[in-house]
Amino acid sequence: MRSLLAALALALASFTQVAQAQTAPFTLPATEVRTLPTAANGIDYEIYVHASPACTPEAPCPAIYMLDAEYSFGLAALIADHLEQRGQLQPLVLVALAYQDKTQYRLNRSRDYTPIFSPDGGYGVQYQRLSGGGPAFLDVIADEIIPYVEASYPVTPAHRGLVGHSYGGLFASYVLLHRPDLFDRYLIVSPSYWYDTDYIFRLEAEPRPPLSRPTQAYFSVGSWEEQPENGHAMVSDLERLTDLLSAREDPNLELKADVEDDQTHASIFPIALSDGLRAMFWPED
Repeated sequence: MRSLLAALALALASFTQVAQAQTAPFTLPATEVRTLPTAANGIDYEIYVHASPACTPEAPCPAIYMLDAEYSFGLAALIADHLEQRGQLQPLVLVALAYQDKTQYRLNRSRDYTPIFSPDGGYGVQYQRLSGGGPAFLDVIADEIIPYVEASYPVTPAHRGLVGHSYGGLFASYVLLHRPDLFDRYLIVSPSYWYDTDYIFRLEAEPRPPLSRPTQAYFSVGSWEEQPENGHAMVSDLERLTDLLSAREDPNLELKADVEDDQTHASIFPIALSDGLRAMFWPED
């Protein structure tokens, strides 16, 4: 009996060890989270960073700044590694902009990603009352986050990318039109151009000088996102904006726009991320 109890105890201990091993968390290699001081707009941000091992002080790399860190960062880190290891992407430093408070997803997006106050639409009136914080958020990126990243990581200021999806695509488009010199690569996915009754088209119509340096903008949207009955004709809106930008014939602006068949607002981002990064950061000869 004692030998049987001993064997059972040993088996239970082994099972417990296996169970504990199976529940260990998975972490992404070569990634880190840095907490930032309270920003000038009063918000507590943090950044998620993934740097290719090939990025060194002697060989600095482009930095890609991404919005919606909680879903964009993990995808981007794994996709970038996979493509780089197969010779289909330059080494990059990925910087995803996140919030220390993880409980206010809709509030944070409604405030920071919208370039102008609008009383309704989006997630609802309770969130829209805080909308229009995009200009202040852009100042934080330009004056606080980018200088911090460029002082802390082996990145080159000669090439910076900005990635945004949905509200994030609206914000990235606002930056492209309002302050294009800050980045020279834009990956804009399923942008919410319906916001504030086509605000982005009013902004595009304003006079502006040609771009000061070569700039690439890659736009992508899913074919199933054309839903005018819901007020979101996102394919038509994207085509309208890219046509307007093309009509300016700016010699420093290189545009590419893709409509991905059978993709929804939820499914489009990984495809657009892979295609857009390769289009703009293919390894140099």
